[in-house]
Amino acid sequence: MQASTVAHRILDLLAEAGVTRLFGVPGGPLLSLLHTLDNRAGIDFVLTKHEEGAVFMAEGHAQSTGELGVACVTAGPGTTHALTAAASASSDLAPVLVLAGQVPTHMFGRGGLQDSSGGNWSIDAVQAFTSAVKMAALISDPGQVPHLFTRALRTATEAPAGAVLLVLPSNVLNALDQGLPAHAPRLAVPNPLFSTTEPLLGIAEALRKARNPVILAGQGAKIGRAQDALVELAERRWARVATTVKGKSVFPETHPLSLGVVGNYGASRAAHEVVTSQETDLLLVVGSSLGEVATSGWDPAPAGGGRVMCQIDIDPLEIGKNHRVDHPLVADAATALRALADLLPPAGERPHFPALSTPTGGELQQGRPLLMASAVAAHLSSALPEDVLLFLDNGNTLCWVGEHYRCPPGADVHCSLNIGCMGYAVPASIGAKLALPERPVVAMLGDAAFAMGGMEIHTATERELPIIWIVLNNSGNAMVANLQHLLFDKVSGSLYSRPLDAAAVARGLGARAAVVRTLDDFASVLDEALHSGSPFLIDARVDGSEIPWSLVRRAEFLGSGA
Repeated sequence: MQASTVAHRILDLLAEAGVTRLFGVPGGPLLSLLHTLDNRAGIDFVLTKHEEGAVFMAEGHAQSTGELGVACVTAGPGTTHALTAAASASSDLAPVLVLAGQVPTHMFGRGGLQDSSGGNWSIDAVQAFTSAVKMAALISDPGQVPHLFTRALRTATEAPAGAVLLVLPSNVLNALDQGLPAHAPRLAVPNPLFSTTEPLLGIAEALRKARNPVILAGQGAKIGRAQDALVELAERRWARVATTVKGKSVFPETHPLSLGVVGNYGASRAAHEVVTSQETDLLLVVGSSLGEVATSGWDPAPAGGGRVMCQIDIDPLEIGKNHRVDHPLVADAATALRALADLLPPAGERPHFPALSTPTGGELQQGRPLLMASAVAAHLSSALPEDVLLFLDNGNTLCWVGEHYRCPPGADVHCSLNIGCMGYAVPASIGAKLALPERPVVAMLGDAAFAMGGMEIHTATERELPIIWIVLNNSGNAMVANLQHLLFDKVSGSLYSRPLDAAAVARGLGARAAVVRTLDDFASVLDEALHSGSPFLIDARVDGSEIPWSLVRRAEFLGSGA
């Protein structure tokens, strides 16, 4: 019988925390952990192609379930490769644990291969991660394991959630578990609630008096699983609801009160004008700090016009961060919105609001010789299953989906925007599909983002995961090229001289794939992919000169020198 080691104890602690899957790339310092994992049931190891992909898979798992995602990476470059994705998870408030291997402690500073212990001889993994995650720590002694693991797990999962790093030297992993104290992780910590009812009553009274209230819901509302409570409150006051792009899907965009996405990656000028209109006398912001993306470059208009500003956020540091607030409330979004609905009388007859324009894919494509990305995104509104998990990479993809895809009540949309790292959507969609195999999973990304994260399709084909990847192939970094055209009337260094054949790459990785150049072909192939039961990539050759409405606004902001 194999002696019980610290590696056994770590896996026991993860299992007690409900972890059933580790994403990672192996390496020397981690071999004892992987060997121990291979000899026990209950935790599956998913071999990824890159450490950044491993952490993005853990993030996709966390975003789709709300539960802890775990990645393991080796020392040195394995750890540094994971840094950007870990920073992304923290900025996206996704609970992620990164376990990083390390050379034995007695080799620190002696020129060991991949030593990342710091000093003046190597990179310091803990120091490098400190500004990117909620917690970063080195376990240098077996006796630290129970305490630091419990602290790390609680830090990752307690609101506001985020990523944590634990560095594990190989001699610590190999040490015998000589009666380490049981220190079971406690993850079910309730979210903080309002300590007094006065702020809640203030918002309720302001809503009661408002003639034309608007709610702006951000990612905090989505993470707080506030969908049902948001619909209930909106219908109590017939308040129209806009979301940020990170909050997209927290309110069904098929609902008559929906305004869609505002800000950068926003739905339309009409929606923006409703939020900033003089007629909007109250704005209730839920789970958004009103940063650059949500306000199209810190446009002061949302807080202007003499309207009453109310803000609810679980993180007190986000309240009043960018705009004045008349009624602040630190609370979990779902709890606060349900409490507000209970305090308000039933609504009367719903007033008539002018319908916002929502053109179909065919209308957007009409008269255009090349396939339009806007038409592809609009077609998804009617073609995707209502319970789809949709993952979006950075770039114009966010603009097209934010503007033209209308979320039904059962859909969930996820992106990784604060850090803004390309290469997220392919691995994140894999993490989500493994976590929720019964849900249809689709990812949309540009060809430049595919170039950064597309090799993880091999991970999906090894697992035979029926995920659909839609690549908007426009010969490179089209968002940058569009901005260069708008700002300088010239495009420099942004586009590929030879287009990337994403379909050929996907086939080489074991997936089914097809190239489409018309909307009819896209519709036909998408239907085939949805019924294929196989990993499937659609290489949509779209017109890169098409510029989203919201990108024009961003160019105006950048051109102003603000």
